[in-house]
Amino acid sequence: MKKAAGRMGCNLRRVITQQSENAYFVLRVNDYFHIRRFSMTKKGTKTQKSVILGMCAVLLPTIFLPVNTQPAAGAAAVLNLNPAADSYVSSEAAAVNYGKAASMVTKQAAVNERSAYLKFDLSGITGTITSAKLKLYVKNRSASVSRSVYAVSTDNWTENGLTYSSRPPYGSQVGAAVITSPGWVEFDVTPYIKGEHAGDKTASLYIKDPVLSSDAGIEFYSKENGTNIPVLAVTTGTASTAPAPFVHPGGLYKQSDLDRMKYMVQAGVEPYLTSFNELKADAKSSYLYTVKGDPSWTSVNRGGLHGSEFESDVTAAYLNALMWAITGDARHADKAVQIFNTWSSLTEVTGGGTEALNAGLFAWKLVEAAEIIKSTYSGWVPADLQKFKDMLVYPGYSTTGVPSSVTQNNGTFYWRIYNGDPGRHGNQDLLAWRAMISMGVFLDNRTMYDRALRYFKGLPHRPDDLPYTPGPSTSGTQLGTNMYFDTFQANRQSTTADWGYNGVLQHYIWENGQNQESSRDQQHAFLGVGTAAGIAEVAWNQGDDVWNSLDNRLLKGFEFMAKYNTSYIASFPDQPGPWEPDNFIQRTDRTGRWFSKMMNPHFESDFVRVSRGDFPGKRPVYEQAVAHFQVRMGQGSLAPWTERSRDVAISKSGYEKTGFSLDHPGWGALTFRRPPGAAGDPVKGFAGGVPSFGVHVLPGTVEAENYDHFPASGEGRTYHDLSAGNSSGQYRSDSVDIQSVSTGGYALTDLDAGEWYTYTVFVPVTGKYKVRVSYASPSGGGAVKFAFNGTDAGSPTALPATGSWTAWSAHTAADQVQLSAGVQTMRVYVGGTSDKFVLDRIQIEAVN
Repeated sequence: MKKAAGRMGCNLRRVITQQSENAYFVLRVNDYFHIRRFSMTKKGTKTQKSVILGMCAVLLPTIFLPVNTQPAAGAAAVLNLNPAADSYVSSEAAAVNYGKAASMVTKQAAVNERSAYLKFDLSGITGTITSAKLKLYVKNRSASVSRSVYAVSTDNWTENGLTYSSRPPYGSQVGAAVITSPGWVEFDVTPYIKGEHAGDKTASLYIKDPVLSSDAGIEFYSKENGTNIPVLAVTTGTASTAPAPFVHPGGLYKQSDLDRMKYMVQAGVEPYLTSFNELKADAKSSYLYTVKGDPSWTSVNRGGLHGSEFESDVTAAYLNALMWAITGDARHADKAVQIFNTWSSLTEVTGGGTEALNAGLFAWKLVEAAEIIKSTYSGWVPADLQKFKDMLVYPGYSTTGVPSSVTQNNGTFYWRIYNGDPGRHGNQDLLAWRAMISMGVFLDNRTMYDRALRYFKGLPHRPDDLPYTPGPSTSGTQLGTNMYFDTFQANRQSTTADWGYNGVLQHYIWENGQNQESSRDQQHAFLGVGTAAGIAEVAWNQGDDVWNSLDNRLLKGFEFMAKYNTSYIASFPDQPGPWEPDNFIQRTDRTGRWFSKMMNPHFESDFVRVSRGDFPGKRPVYEQAVAHFQVRMGQGSLAPWTERSRDVAISKSGYEKTGFSLDHPGWGALTFRRPPGAAGDPVKGFAGGVPSFGVHVLPGTVEAENYDHFPASGEGRTYHDLSAGNSSGQYRSDSVDIQSVSTGGYALTDLDAGEWYTYTVFVPVTGKYKVRVSYASPSGGGAVKFAFNGTDAGSPTALPATGSWTAWSAHTAADQVQLSAGVQTMRVYVGGTSDKFVLDRIQIEAVN
């Protein structure tokens, strides 16, 4: 029996069994079950658990509720649905039915398309659906690939009748995921399932490889496999009307990111130390910096009145905020606060016809600096902080209409960016939304944050907010032509609401990786892609994954740009000369003003000077991208040119610095670079479902349930769990089994051999350490093994019996482990026999 807090807990993970095509499900409620006796039987290859409730034995392919306990009205509950039908089809065998196959094959090869279908009965769901995630078990995978889920409007197909020839058509994409290893993968399909539940209460889904001519075949286990069968995890309950709280700090950097910078510098780890010393040497990072602005100034114009002073002060505020976070010297924080207070009297931000660009460029880095200081420093006087907040939205924030007092000469940042720039190139539109998403976080304004994120994702505006600019905007009279692009007068229409212009991700980076400004010049293309990455990073830190959306659109954008530019200034064995795209898309942009014809290596108004390859020292965008694609996502093989570009830039101009103007965050070798294997971010706990980020400092204790956080599915990235869902439905929403402990807190339970969990830790001093685990095990038989920074710390260690599931013991799992100073990963592997122990905490001690 698993441990419980005063009552006996119930392991629901293996309750689901599949005996036919009928769909059954389990309802988990965050409570315990009053149980008299627990027995286990084997049936075939399936494990069934029978629970004696009072005098009644219940075998559980049904709804299961706690004894004498019903979920409170509106309380959240999780329904795990198995498919009523699942199969796959193959174009190579168009008349063959695969309904009895134990796996579903998906592959988009040039000569054979194989795709999967699943059908779920939603009629048993009551209450409001707040989340729906399709969970599939990947049988085979050794490299990173994508799979997409699409809506199927026809539900009359059958598992034993489905063939490629008879397959129903599929519609729009409703979910996507990146697969990096065998194990469980999740697709968020919430909007689609909510719609189908409101309709005929049957949902059919189609899964395919979105990449043509791919050799990356993926097999998912079907319900016929018996174990690890598909699950649709539906969370129900009354949706909260309160906006979800934000992570703070939560712009470009969370507390764990700031910790990583600080600790790596303290430990003298490269390249962090060198990059920090270069940052420290920048005059604008000094607390002795002389503020250029004046508290009496009320207006600023980029390129005009007070523009140069503002730009200098913003850079100084940002760099001093970083210096404060890394050194702890309050004089840096005070300097940043002085700058914020100096510019808090603004009532007018102007920029002529490009006000969205100018206001966005001026605001985003200022707000990023303010978010760090507000979240980590107590010395910003509340009244001054509020005045700064009010200045950002002067003359006042509104979701119902633009204040009547907003004019060309009255109004600050928000009212210059609130609708982006629907009439210009993508970087100008993007910079407005880049500023807005950070402003939403800083102001704790969920509507503002959503306004930026929804636009970037190509979604309609929130119904409780102002609409986006309508469209379409088509091409009118041609104004000019050259070999790279044609220009037109825009013909603006208003027949389609929320049209979405060049700052929408899919309209800025096209499906081949080319971006809307590739034919304009490369400098603006760098700015646009880097700005899009900034939006994605802020969203990621708040738990929203757009980095990997649209079949890795950002990765494709970075790779296309990197290969075109880097191959021009560096040679590689597989690309000895400059790469010229053979898949260039000729297309009119969303404003109707530009038609792209071919890549432009020059500038839009100067066809003599070369912009191609001129990124080292000017466009510090690659450290951030490499950190995400290679370390977070394990997609290094898909992004070789991004890494090459970073390395070429380092070889030619050193580690990233500020770069051009206010365009980029810069300093990526210090701020964005991640240790090997550190895919996720360390957490100390959760408050209201929001992670409390922070690096674990050794020697010390790490709670086992606080493995690293990952906004997308952490399977294969921060953990590897062999079962779908969280068996107790407690603490975290990942597919990791966690339950409460009688002594308080939580522990990892239902631990199967082969599972693992990753934690990011800081070792201040190089030396030898001992690793101990606190666990409970009635009969022994389990084992653990640890690895630090990817290196095993000895062999698996058997864990002796402790006597019961609630009898806790500490046992040495590794001794005399040599660890190097710095931030690194600690990974615990589960071995021995499955389901033999529960893991409460990990204790690391220095060995004298």
